[in-house]
Amino acid sequence: MKKILLLTTIFALFSCNNEIDDILNDYKTKPKSADLQGFWELKGVYPPDSLKHDNEIGISQGWVGIGPNEILYLDNEYLRFLNKSTDEDSLYHYNKKNKLYWYNSEQFIKSVYEESYNNKNFQYINEYQIPYKLVQSKDTLVVQSNHKTLYLIKRFNIKFTEYVFD
Repeated sequence: MKKILLLTTIFALFSCNNEIDDILNDYKTKPKSADLQGFWELKGVYPPDSLKHDNEIGISQGWVGIGPNEILYLDNEYLRFLNKSTDEDSLYHYNKKNKLYWYNSEQFIKSVYEESYNNKNFQYINEYQIPYKLVQSKDTLVVQSNHKTLYLIKRFNIKFTEYVFD
């Protein structure tokens, strides 16, 4: 009986890892709109000419995210949140461990964060989604986050560096 329980437990662990690997592979291979790829600076509450000036804005995926005038960066594989040390700082940065795989559907930017411990002996993932709309000019991205409708402006040639902080 103990052998059966042990084998069942081992099989369950391997099947979970396969399921996680399948989910990660989906994120890696599903389509990513070229219009969404690039640097997006969080500017404020949408619509921009609103009389409502809310300084408590942000976009987050778990414990990582951005605040006003920081950057959501989407490339052909990863979603990253680029932060500043100070408002005067012209260089953005992010923790190399906080890269999320992503893809988009017509209504959502979907992302997944993978955690692994002890050389993938233990894997855990968190999946997120951000409702979005790209305006017709394709230079403004409108998203919903933390019960607010926010807008981001397309930016180019953003300087950033990555670091590793365990």
